Amino acid sequence: KDANAPVRHAGGAIIVDLAAIADAADADAAKGYQLWTQVSSEVSAAKSVVIDCREGADSEGARFYFDMNFRGLVAKLSDRPVTLGAMRYRVHNGYARQDGGASAGYYSGSVITAPDVIDAMSRRPMPPTMVLISGRTPDVANVLSGLQGAGKAAVVQEGRVTPEIGVLSANIKLPEDVILHLRTTENVNPDGSIGFQPDKVVEAAARPAAVEKLAVALLRAPSLPRRATRSALTTAPRSCKDDPYPAMAFPAKEYRLLALFRFWAVIDYFYPYKHLIGDSWNTVLARYIPKFEANRSALDYETTVMELVTEIHDSHGFVSGIPEIQAREGGFLPPFAVRMIENQTVVTKVIDPKCAIRAGDVIEEIDGDAVARRRASVGRLVCASTAQALEARVDVALLAGEKDSRCRLKLRDIDGKKREIDVARTLSANAPDYYRAQERTGPVVQVLPRGFGYVDLARLSLPDVDKMFETIKSTPATIFDMRGYPNGTAWAIAPRLTRKKDVVGALFSRPIWEAKNLGDPDYADGSQFTFAQKLPAATGAPYTGRIVMLIDERAMSQAEHTCLFFEAATDVTFIGTPTNGANGDVTTLVLPGNILVNFSGHEVRHADGRQLQRLGIQPNVRVAPTIRGISAGRDEVLDTAVELLTTPGH
Repeated sequence: KDANAPVRHAGGAIIVDLAAIADAADADAAKGYQLWTQVSSEVSAAKSVVIDCREGADSEGARFYFDMNFRGLVAKLSDRPVTLGAMRYRVHNGYARQDGGASAGYYSGSVITAPDVIDAMSRRPMPPTMVLISGRTPDVANVLSGLQGAGKAAVVQEGRVTPEIGVLSANIKLPEDVILHLRTTENVNPDGSIGFQPDKVVEAAARPAAVEKLAVALLRAPSLPRRATRSALTTAPRSCKDDPYPAMAFPAKEYRLLALFRFWAVIDYFYPYKHLIGDSWNTVLARYIPKFEANRSALDYETTVMELVTEIHDSHGFVSGIPEIQAREGGFLPPFAVRMIENQTVVTKVIDPKCAIRAGDVIEEIDGDAVARRRASVGRLVCASTAQALEARVDVALLAGEKDSRCRLKLRDIDGKKREIDVARTLSANAPDYYRAQERTGPVVQVLPRGFGYVDLARLSLPDVDKMFETIKSTPATIFDMRGYPNGTAWAIAPRLTRKKDVVGALFSRPIWEAKNLGDPDYADGSQFTFAQKLPAATGAPYTGRIVMLIDERAMSQAEHTCLFFEAATDVTFIGTPTNGANGDVTTLVLPGNILVNFSGHEVRHADGRQLQRLGIQPNVRVAPTIRGISAGRDEVLDTAVELLTTPGH
């Protein structure tokens, strides 16, 4: 095989180039998934493994995939949970007096983060494993020290690395252009020792294959190299991970109530949008205790959990690990997509042209149920931030059923004629091809016939941003289509829409709780860590044309954050209908029965402080698709944008 292939064999060992896989995933998620599938398949029977982490994944997206795939690979290889390393750093609450006198509650201290734990997925002992690192290795010191501490792998470092991998530093500017790099954190290993160090250091080689050859030779040795013992802290860090009780398919009453109490407590203390829930939150416990007590099956329990999660009104409130509900719903769809248009369920995209259905058809009944009743039934267990978000999530689940089951529909076409059809559910609702088939067609970037630029942000990839600006640079205006989910391009595009410096793109806050303050009435509502997120520095010439953005309920989370960045950079005209109304990095809690619940972990606001969650981005020009426009194949929102830019004075 190719000596540079991301997954290859040498000397009886499988060599996995994590950085190459991460870069591939960042450029093309489907290609990255294909490579990860190959890795998963091949390491399951590997006799020895070399994990090459020497070349750093340079982009933020690639670093994300690098860390995710590294953890996933450890899980695939290991037959026992692996406790990772942690971080120690100073915390300052106010500025403590230096003379030893009373400081009015100000203090300084140290914090050790709780280590993550990677669950084991292998049923056989972990094969001999070597991890190669260098000065370009991304920050995965916690995973490396976890592998060392568990005796699962040896770490070989190519060349000397200063400072050690994983530590953070701050840059302080001094007079005469001197910059001081101040180290701000320490690595803490699972056994409590301080400082990460490799098991072996080798000289840097002119060819990467030389170090790989050495690693393979070390794997054949009677024992792997081991690092020297380091001094330990008084107390080793411990994980604060809650027990998911995975063996409890249908937990006993006490554990079902634990699920309720755990969810309520996490949301009560850590949900940044709790103030938007309203008075209903104060009644959640009283209302749901009898519901959880009344559960008689796993399906009842999962259903009650789903209903409970809807109380937070957050489109990030996804629930997974619910096999009984998934079995009931089926998860397969007929080969077309629907949306709520003019308060009716309308076919908007036909994926299989052989299907006896057309864009613009209105669905009146599904399997004998009136569509309004079916929407209400599905929507009862859907967590959504806004009314438009609810309809969007119901659209996906409305037609779901078992694989190859028949979906009986009563339809009305654009001329009012009614008919009945019978179509098979053949497409998995989670399949990438299903969502890809619904994407807009035509060029991702183009100059429209009337001379305006057009950019489909749902399909534009990060590597193509510079080429996009080159295409639109001479246009008087550009229409950015944000009716969908973007690919992390806002951080590269928004800075080039302005000449201003230090532009605040969004305001963030999240709850902070300190154990010493619990029980103090002055801290009853906790504290907030807040910061203003600024646009990055521009990496190319600015675009000075007018900016229009097309939006609707399909714009959620990162899509809405893209809107925040663009409006902070320049004067944007939003055209369409309100966005989903859910923004903030997602976090997860776990409930008995191994049920996972997501929710927004940050409160995110417009740069001027306006609310986004539960509202969405509001259009300056409100225009929605019509059934007649869908039937005729017109994009009425885009047409409106072009007309507005063409009309003098607008």
